[in-house]
Amino acid sequence: MTMSIGMDLVLRMAVLLTVTAVPGLAQERLEAPRDALRPDVLGCYALYSSSGKLLDSSFYNSSPLIELDSSVVGITARDSRPGIIRSMIRRDANGRVLTRSREWGRSWWADSLSDSIRISFSNGFSGAFVILNVPRGMPDTVWGRIEEHWDLGPTVNDRGGIRAVRIRCRAA
Repeated sequence: MTMSIGMDLVLRMAVLLTVTAVPGLAQERLEAPRDALRPDVLGCYALYSSSGKLLDSSFYNSSPLIELDSSVVGITARDSRPGIIRSMIRRDANGRVLTRSREWGRSWWADSLSDSIRISFSNGFSGAFVILNVPRGMPDTVWGRIEEHWDLGPTVNDRGGIRAVRIRCRAA
């Protein structure tokens, strides 16, 4: 089917008028997904309990130092929308790698609705779970809370406040 030059010109003008006449259509910005990558949070952190001590084995499956990596380890559905889960590398107090996990359990994800990140130390059944408040332009120290999630009851134990301090990552 061929279109006359005149008809083609009329259609092009109609599209141009629609885009420019409808307010905001030409400049409409797509919002980032709820769990989009937050490049400002990538890197290494020392995690301190509310007592001021580095996390230790009393927080099930946790580690005192972590590295938040951008690698995707999984996709899940949260609130009926796909979610992206990223790699978290556990490190000991001296910065040595404990696990370089590509598993769902030891991971992190962003939540733009609450300007927070969630960090999971789960082994697939149980583990510590950290929620940090991370405003845009993230400062070097952020606060939040730590919980332990168990496969057997009580399923969630609130373990109090937590502080994460950005540190320089050491070579593995």
